Amino acid sequence: MDADGWKTWPMQDVSTAVYHAYRKSYLRPEQYMSRFLEKLEGKELTSAGHLSARDISFAEEITEIDSLLDFYMETNFDVDAVFGTHVCTGENDDTLNVYANYDMASGQVCDELEVDLHRADGREEPVEYRLNAVEKATLLRKMDAYCQGQTGQTLKDYNAQWMAEEMAPPTQPTM
Repeated sequence: MDADGWKTWPMQDVSTAVYHAYRKSYLRPEQYMSRFLEKLEGKELTSAGHLSARDISFAEEITEIDSLLDFYMETNFDVDAVFGTHVCTGENDDTLNVYANYDMASGQVCDELEVDLHRADGREEPVEYRLNAVEKATLLRKMDAYCQGQTGQTLKDYNAQWMAEEMAPPTQPTM
């Protein structure tokens, strides 16, 4: 346990991290732990039914809607287990759209995912999903990496650019 609380990792990742941390016998004890934790960075699992770092990936462009940066999440994981839906089945043609939002004013990941359940009969229903602290921290890291890949800027810099453009006074036409 650390200051952030208990953390859980897949056994294969722990085994790999132990190998890398302890393969050099001349390190001081604190260096072993540092190398071990470094190898596990971003691979944490959350409790059952919640998103893990492996579940989170983004696609499409980052959009701005109502002072939120909107990240479309790929759903290459068991959405039924995470969101309590019944989409991963041949019994219906329901689909989910999942968005993680970044609040531009506060500079933080929003407390909930935006999950839209699209029923085969045309109905749309929101699905509530509140993020825990670990999920929010993981999303922030993933958003930053995705933003850098898409825009060449960190999330913080991209956000600042958006905010500056929104606050800039309109330009006057010249005669």
